[in-house]
Amino acid sequence: MPADGTTALAAAHRTWARLEDGMNLIAAAAIFFLMFVGVFQIIGRTVFDTAIYGYIDYMEQASALFAFLGISYAQRVGAHIRMDLLLRGFSLRFMWSMELFAVLVALVVIAILVDSTWQNFLRAYQLGDSTIDIKLPVWPTKLLVPVVLAILCVRLILQSFDYIRLIRYPDAEPIAVPKIETIEEQAQNEIEDALGREERGSKESRP
Repeated sequence: MPADGTTALAAAHRTWARLEDGMNLIAAAAIFFLMFVGVFQIIGRTVFDTAIYGYIDYMEQASALFAFLGISYAQRVGAHIRMDLLLRGFSLRFMWSMELFAVLVALVVIAILVDSTWQNFLRAYQLGDSTIDIKLPVWPTKLLVPVVLAILCVRLILQSFDYIRLIRYPDAEPIAVPKIETIEEQAQNEIEDALGREERGSKESRP
């Protein structure tokens, strides 16, 4: 890929990464909020014999935040479950080709899901679909799904371009895709992470 194309890909990757980081932060905040509300609900019912009105409905709708907002971020950093053991004995060009194939398949599937989930949102919006207990509108949650999947589609497109570049130049540095680590590198990172935790723990235990 020409230098200007690589620069454009890197710029698009950085811009999209900021959006993904922000969405992942919101997902993390949603998890913390749901934990706090859950504890408050338990204490309220146990100690004060009271409960949050519509608790189940709120939890069901809010759970979509942490269930979907982190998808594109996970795809960017390679946090999804991967089965790449069989590919480690092949050349880099072959591995990048297999990664490109997997990303293209995922792109087709996600594009279909974007359309179907969008239609699902339209039906919920037009029919005024709501939760059972407190009649909370569900269309905002259903709108979130196709939006997040569309963001994931853009990430997959960026990765497709990067994999094409890496197939042409196998030894180039990955830009928009997770770096494939060898078994030795993974073991070394885990050792360093474990030693770092032990060192932090020893420092905290000191008077």
